[in-house]
Amino acid sequence: MSALLAVADLRVHLGARAVVDGIGFALDAGEALGIVGESGSGKSQTALAVLGLCDASARLSGSVQFAGRELIGLRERDLHRIRGAQLAAVFQNPAASLNPHLRIGVQLAEGQQYHLGRSRAAALAEAHRLLDAVRVADAGRRLHQYPHELSGGMCQRVALAMALACEPRLLIADEPTTALDVTTQARMLELIGEQCRERGLALLLISHDLGVVSELCREAVVMRAGQIVERGMSADLLSAPQHPYTAALVEARRMLGGARP
Repeated sequence: MSALLAVADLRVHLGARAVVDGIGFALDAGEALGIVGESGSGKSQTALAVLGLCDASARLSGSVQFAGRELIGLRERDLHRIRGAQLAAVFQNPAASLNPHLRIGVQLAEGQQYHLGRSRAAALAEAHRLLDAVRVADAGRRLHQYPHELSGGMCQRVALAMALACEPRLLIADEPTTALDVTTQARMLELIGEQCRERGLALLLISHDLGVVSELCREAVVMRAGQIVERGMSADLLSAPQHPYTAALVEARRMLGGARP
């Protein structure tokens, strides 16, 4: 059976610089893969390339296939039908996903109405269930609130609910806990793992902390300067890294006391 997501020889150029330089990996349905690296390593640009959200000036080459369909070069109209429906994302800053001028319920409902053809009433009812699923307290009241009325952790839960709303097959989580306090980080990671398992979602988790990745992903790749320098089982990368850069990441984490980012 072919992989749900297959990336081959992917290159992303911003000007003369290759921010992603010939990488490849595959992710099967229902599985989880981590991409680890420091800021500027190319991991987030990889996620944006998969989602078709790179800067308009970026030049992409290679192949990104999702469910057997090539995404590079696909018309924006066709990408829009896939993105948000079969392919969803949670970003570091929930402000990137939430419209400050719309109530939470409206934002959770509109994707369902567009992609799934649900009525407004049905979409709002599902929005309530989604907020319950991601453990947003007092979900009925939250539907009528605006993002600025919620805490950062609660906004990130709403962003996760929005990503799940159209029943996607793949969730891309790009540094989803970085902007949160330590306690909220742990709860958010548990929630992402729980929802992916319950819904049978594939997960592409991006982080600069190999320890975070090892909690949710059986396998991981390590990126540096746009290239993959090591790949393998997450536990092995954490306990016995082979590449000096991976070893440096592990050592940096140890010196910080193993704290999440």
